[in-house]
Amino acid sequence: MPDRKSLIVAAARRVFARKGYRAASMREIAGEAGIAKGSIYLHFRSKDELALAVVADVYDRVRRRMAELEADEGLTPRERFVRQLEEQIAVGADNADWIRRLWHEHGSGIHEALPGFVRRIRVETTEWLLRSIRNMYGEPAAPYACDIALMMQGALGEVIGFHLIGGKPIEPQRLSRYLAARMDDIAAGLAKGGERPLVRAEELDALMRRMADGSGPAAWQTAIRNLRERLETVCPDGADRGELDEALGLLAAEAAKLLPNRVMMRAMLGHVRDLAPDALRPEIDELERDMLRN
Repeated sequence: MPDRKSLIVAAARRVFARKGYRAASMREIAGEAGIAKGSIYLHFRSKDELALAVVADVYDRVRRRMAELEADEGLTPRERFVRQLEEQIAVGADNADWIRRLWHEHGSGIHEALPGFVRRIRVETTEWLLRSIRNMYGEPAAPYACDIALMMQGALGEVIGFHLIGGKPIEPQRLSRYLAARMDDIAAGLAKGGERPLVRAEELDALMRRMADGSGPAAWQTAIRNLRERLETVCPDGADRGELDEALGLLAAEAAKLLPNRVMMRAMLGHVRDLAPDALRPEIDELERDMLRN
């Protein structure tokens, strides 16, 4: 059964879809969730914080499904890309009403953190495209991976945006296959033409680092990944090593959410510190300061 916070987020999503963000009231959202209005404020300080939670909930569901498909070894790289793309489009289709209303009401004014979320989504989408391009096309397209990723990011945004904002019915399966075929065309054309790439990997990496601001979720994931890699050299084989790796994996999953639970992260960091050898303590302390400083 969903917890109270999840029920509120789901109710808010339905009310925003019917009435829009600005016309929706916390009383209506409480009624939709079947709870007293005051109960909402135990979880969310304001309507704009609740709207942000709705955005985060949708994106986190997409990320979980993307991760499941990433781990499916029965899929070829191209099959994985098409399925992941289809999942993203399907979630957009399922939430088209409130996304459309949010767009028309200028969502960037809803919460000061939303622009940062948009930048993060853009960075993660670029990283996913680059990984998919390299896995799908291999060495012939490798020099053009950044060019292909940027062109596809533009195509994805414009084509899906046209359907969402323009009200055109969305067909996830057809759209995903159509867009994947266009990426095939771009990759084949660039590899055949042999032109000098427009964007080098180091240039795009530098841009993504600036967008991520050198800290926050992207830096957390890098730090956690480095800690997990160091386990092989600083931790002997045994139960503690396995438990520590599992704890770091859970911490990474929580930190990857658009709205991570700070209480959960604090508890996980404490557990990681209890299990970690002395050699890893300075890095864990630095990670904790970064994750919990705001």
